[in-house]
Amino acid sequence: MLRDEPQKLVWDQLWSREVSYHWDSLSQTIYDKIIDISRGIQGKRMVEAGSGSGKISLRLAAEEAEVTLVDYSKNALYNSRSAFYRAKVPGTFILSDIREMQLPDHQFDLTWNAGVLEHFDEDEQVTILREMIRVTKPGGTVLVITPFAECLPYRAGKEAAEQLGTWMYGTEYPIFSLKDSFERSGIALIEESSIGFLNSLDFLDFIQDSQTVKHWLTKWYHGLTKEEKCNVPGYLLVSVGVVGTVPGKAMSSLHPSPETQLSPEDKLSRAQTIISSYHAKREKSHYLSAYKKEESTYWFPLLAILDSLLVARGTKVLDIGAAYGTLLMYSVLSGAKAYGLDMIPDYWSEELEQDYGVRWNLCNIEAEEIPGKEQFDVILFTEILEHMNYNPLPVLRKIKDRLTPGGSLLISTPWKRHFAPNQYDPDLLDMPYYQPGDGFIDAEIKYYTIDEMYALAENTAFQVKSFEVYNGHLLAWFVNK
Repeated sequence: MLRDEPQKLVWDQLWSREVSYHWDSLSQTIYDKIIDISRGIQGKRMVEAGSGSGKISLRLAAEEAEVTLVDYSKNALYNSRSAFYRAKVPGTFILSDIREMQLPDHQFDLTWNAGVLEHFDEDEQVTILREMIRVTKPGGTVLVITPFAECLPYRAGKEAAEQLGTWMYGTEYPIFSLKDSFERSGIALIEESSIGFLNSLDFLDFIQDSQTVKHWLTKWYHGLTKEEKCNVPGYLLVSVGVVGTVPGKAMSSLHPSPETQLSPEDKLSRAQTIISSYHAKREKSHYLSAYKKEESTYWFPLLAILDSLLVARGTKVLDIGAAYGTLLMYSVLSGAKAYGLDMIPDYWSEELEQDYGVRWNLCNIEAEEIPGKEQFDVILFTEILEHMNYNPLPVLRKIKDRLTPGGSLLISTPWKRHFAPNQYDPDLLDMPYYQPGDGFIDAEIKYYTIDEMYALAENTAFQVKSFEVYNGHLLAWFVNK
């Protein structure tokens, strides 16, 4: 017998009654959030883990999503199946405990539930989340919607119903945050917010003579500005994570769909979240605590340029000095074929390489040729130039030789005037050229001026497409003429 058998009996009894499939404002609130997160649902595979009535999945299916409903209540699935049949809408129905779903690995673009995890303690929440992650595609989304513990009308109505013996939803633990449960399950939150304040007012119906209060709260809420409404705790807490890993599987058949609808900020967040899920397993990785927060302060404006270069699926991108691979993952999420080089292997994740089809090689770009024979559409060279021990002109010529005609080189490097205006740096023309057997120092060797960046382009026959200064860093877009 399940530990929560009494709770299961609550749901079986609830779903044994006639269920209304009339569309309501709460369903609309949840549906709107799913649409916002999914950015289009047609053809996407979605599983509702703990589906209950299945009302929202029914609408998603009617709008051409491929939906699967999982619940351990036979009555719930009977109701859902009947509703789908009447609406002549296809769906898949699985009688299963969501802690051990009878579904294959990595099949769904969105795995979600609403009004489920609040009925479980934290250890069981983690078990459920891990199972939701298991069935979700790499790059796919896990969405959990639960009652929000900071919502006063909901808490007051629930307390009154429990005191009066009219609460019919069994044991329910309002949630302040699912951050700990998400992190324990191996997935980082990319969003946590609340929605549905007006929906919370329905809980005041458990309190006698509450209609006047409901009326005034509704009027008050409608009078708030958009910004003020954002600060009012809603009935539902929305917790969103992105799945990053596919243990033991190659990525070729499970490649995430290009995230063409995402803003650079959102796509960067997804890329960092995916990489974080790998580094969270490393005891000494500082990616989560430091680099993740700092890296985009160097090169963020280059993302808009990179997006413009990744319009065609299959664009070949090489990142020289890839480090943790953030820009490579960003490119993969846009459908690019990604290649990485670095002279230090410590940052790299072999699991990331395997799961996302990223090709990676150990390479000292000053002493060695770029491995392979591929021609690249885009080469990234961010925060590397300043570390070069020798004259960079031969390296830029190597890069130019491996770029397609019209291909782009994106560079970021600290600006000398900002970081070290009084420090002596050798003139570009006076820097020695690398000779076989020369040694290397892992440090910032030289800061560059704006004039020197233009000199690099001129001496290697690159066209300067754009140039700007951002947070004290020089950002250049060179094009292979």
